[in-house]
Amino acid sequence: MKKLSHSARPVIAVALAMGLAGCNLKDTLLEPQQPGVIQPDAVESAVAADALRKGALGRLKDATEGGNGGGLWSMSGLLADEWKSGDTFIQRVETDQRIIQNNNAELIDEFRAQHRARQGARDAINAIEKFRAFIPAADLYAAQMWWVMGHVEMQLAENWCSGVPYGITLDGVPTYSAPRSMAEGLALAMSHLDSALAYATATDTATVTHMRAIQLSRARVLVAQGSFAAAAAAVTAIPTAYRYLQTHSLTTADVAAWSLNNSQRRWVVGDSFDVSGLIANAIPFASAGDLRVRVQGTSINSTLNRAFDNSTWFVQQTIWARSDAIPILSGVDARLIEAEERLQANDFAGMTTILNALRAAPQFLGSTYSSPVMAALATPGSAAAARDLFFREKAFWQFGRGYRLPDMRRLVLQYGLTPAQVYPTGTFFKTGQPYGTHVVFPVTTDEDPNPDYATCDASIP
Repeated sequence: MKKLSHSARPVIAVALAMGLAGCNLKDTLLEPQQPGVIQPDAVESAVAADALRKGALGRLKDATEGGNGGGLWSMSGLLADEWKSGDTFIQRVETDQRIIQNNNAELIDEFRAQHRARQGARDAINAIEKFRAFIPAADLYAAQMWWVMGHVEMQLAENWCSGVPYGITLDGVPTYSAPRSMAEGLALAMSHLDSALAYATATDTATVTHMRAIQLSRARVLVAQGSFAAAAAAVTAIPTAYRYLQTHSLTTADVAAWSLNNSQRRWVVGDSFDVSGLIANAIPFASAGDLRVRVQGTSINSTLNRAFDNSTWFVQQTIWARSDAIPILSGVDARLIEAEERLQANDFAGMTTILNALRAAPQFLGSTYSSPVMAALATPGSAAAARDLFFREKAFWQFGRGYRLPDMRRLVLQYGLTPAQVYPTGTFFKTGQPYGTHVVFPVTTDEDPNPDYATCDASIP
C-alpha cells in the first residue's frame, strides 16, 4: 500500500470535515445499526430453536440453584433448617422465621423463575418440532425440554402450597389456569417427564445422560406420590457415580451458596441452636462436625466474626468454591431413593446397608470437594429410629440442593408427624418472637390478575 505523503493528509482532513458538516456526529455514532423490532420470522429457524433450548437451560439454573442472586435451593433451605438469615432484608428474615407475605420480593423472583423455565421449555419444544427435519438431535433436545418443564413443575408442587396455577403464554397472551392441588401438580409434572422419557430412546452418551436425569426426576415425583417401589425401580440402573451438573464460571454466574454465604455473608449455615437457645427439630448442620457439610466457624463463637447484619454469628460453608460444578441430580440421590424404599418396607437392615455403602467411599458433592470415607452406621431397632436416621443422612447428603423442605413436608404427609415435630420451633433469634406456622411457600401476588385463582394456605402441608 502506498504511504501517504504529508502534503496529502490536510486534503483528507478537509474532505472528512466537509462530509461531516451536514450531520450530527454524536447522533450518528449512537444511532442503532439495525433499528426496529425483531420480527417473528427472524427467530423462525432451526438455529433459533436451539437458541430457545439453550435459553430454557439457563432458566433452569435460575429455577434451581440460582447463581449469583440465590435461587429456590437457597430460599427453600432458609424456610427449612439448612440456612439462617444473617441479612437485613426483611424478605429473607421473614422466610427464616416462617412468616412469609405473598408480596415477598425474594419469593416473587423464585415463583417467576419456575414459570419462566416452564414457558421457556414449552417455547423451545414448539420450535424444535417445527424445524425437526433440520435438527439432527431433535429427539434429544425435545427430551431435554420436556424434562426441564416437568422438573420445575415438580418443584412448584413440592415447595408451594397446595393450589398453584400452572398457566402458560400463547402467542404472547397469558392463558390463566385454575389452581392445582399438590397431587395434581405432581401428576402434571409426571406427564411431562413421561413425554421426556419417550424421546430419550437412543443409546448415545448424551441421550443416556439425560435419560438418567429424567428417571431421577420421575423417581422424585414417585416418592412424593408415595410410590416408593416404582421410584426405586426407576433408578436401579443409575450408577452411584452419575451426576447431572449445574456449572458456573466467572463470566456467567457464581455458585449461589458461595455468593450468599462466603462472599456476602447474608446466609449462615443452619444449626440446632443460636443465641436465643435451642431450635427444636433443626439438624445441627453447622456444629455436627459432619464433613458432608464442611464449615468454618460455629454458631456461637465464630472465628470469622459476624454476618452481614453485624449481629448474627457467621458460619461459612466450605463445600463449594466460587465456580464449582454442583449436581442437580446424582447417583447418590438414586441410592437414597432405594434406601427409602427399604425403610418403607420395614427392611431396616437393607436400608442401613445402602446408607453404609455410600459412607464407605468418597462421594462427589462438587467439583472441588467429595465426602470423606465415614464410619458405618448401626442398624436402628425401631421404625421411628430408622426414619430419623434415614432423613438425617439424607439431609447431610443433599444439603443445599433443594431437597430438605420437600422432605420435611413428606415427614408430615407420609410419615404421620405434625409440623411441630418437624419444622424449626422455639424463639426466633432476630425478633425474640416464636417461629411462624408456614411450612411451604405461599403463592405470590403475581397470580392476583388471574380470575381463576383462589388463595392456598402455606400453613398446611
